[in-house]
Amino acid sequence: MHMDAGTFGPMLRRLRTARGLTQERLAGDAEVSPRHVSFLETGRSSPSREMVLVLGSALDLPLRDRNALLVAAGFAAVYSAASLGAPELGPVQRALDHLLAAQEPFPAVVVDRDWNVLQMNAGAQRLLAWALEGLSPPPEVLGNGLRATLHPAGLRSRIVNYAEVAGVLVDRLQREMVLEPDEQRRARMLALVAEAELAKVPAPLVTAPPIPVLAVHLKKGDEELRLFTTLTTLGTPIDITAEELRIESWFPADEATDRALRALCP
Repeated sequence: MHMDAGTFGPMLRRLRTARGLTQERLAGDAEVSPRHVSFLETGRSSPSREMVLVLGSALDLPLRDRNALLVAAGFAAVYSAASLGAPELGPVQRALDHLLAAQEPFPAVVVDRDWNVLQMNAGAQRLLAWALEGLSPPPEVLGNGLRATLHPAGLRSRIVNYAEVAGVLVDRLQREMVLEPDEQRRARMLALVAEAELAKVPAPLVTAPPIPVLAVHLKKGDEELRLFTTLTTLGTPIDITAEELRIESWFPADEATDRALRALCP
């Protein structure tokens, strides 16, 4: 994000209120007085670089947003955003390769904060090939995890419990949008919702699930798969790219799916 100095106060207020914090609560977490927080938000006081970093920590902001807060206060950003293929992220790439390989024969994909697919293992490729047989989604749909799952040209027709899956993902997007200070990214997220027509998805009936996680029920002809997913992030990153990586791992939700996924292996 590129901001002019002087936008710090309004941005701090937006970030605080989006997280449901009062000035008193933020002041307590940042170990400053509520009066000081009030003065910072109204522009009566200007923060030091150290104060901006303290507030970013107290707000539990992602590194990208901490950089934006620094820039808004007139300071240089401090957190880098190296590309995934850069030498400095070599250890991260090796860790990703290990996690994807360890997930075999089950699927796993690496996505960025906008759910763009960066990497996938052979298990994910086999599952997609099975599910997309007879379909012809465009590359821009397949290249994004949300679009591939929910777009009419993607996996939507294969998902038996589409309303339930879509409802969970809409809720996730809405919660992320509330906390997102970058208007351009908010627009991209809204576009994803519009493209997938998520707002028109009816709320699913509340029933007792067979497992304590959301299962994705796929069906192609007479063949069925029931899976659930987990999301993994890298702990304590100091690089924006590394912090925003998500590893989505798919697991069989029953023994029949376990056998079917293993049977897809060459």
